[in-house]
Amino acid sequence: MQAIAIIQRQSPFNSSAGREALDLTLALAAIEHQLTLIFSGDGVYQLATLNQNCDFPLKRYQQGFKLFGLYDIEHIYVCQQSLQQRQLHSSDLTIPAKQANPEQLQQLLARQQQIVCI
Repeated sequence: MQAIAIIQRQSPFNSSAGREALDLTLALAAIEHQLTLIFSGDGVYQLATLNQNCDFPLKRYQQGFKLFGLYDIEHIYVCQQSLQQRQLHSSDLTIPAKQANPEQLQQLLARQQQIVCI
């Protein structure tokens, strides 16, 4: 079992990278890797609650985040600085994520065997 960090930096509004990262996350979890998910930069918008009336086709993959518990994905972090810069709060997120400052994120990454940036 490898310790793998998946860093999601892409906004859900301009590409399918978020959906692809979700698919990768669930596939790696299915073969029992120890995963740490980090949402930073515009990637924090992936965790934000979107207006349900929004006619935006990529938003629907967010429902897949609810599967994290079934796959024992417990290490979910969001960059505190990225949230602040985008005027988001933890109450705006669709799933619980631990806030971490840049130094804490560096420490998390130092403990990983593999790092995937999306």
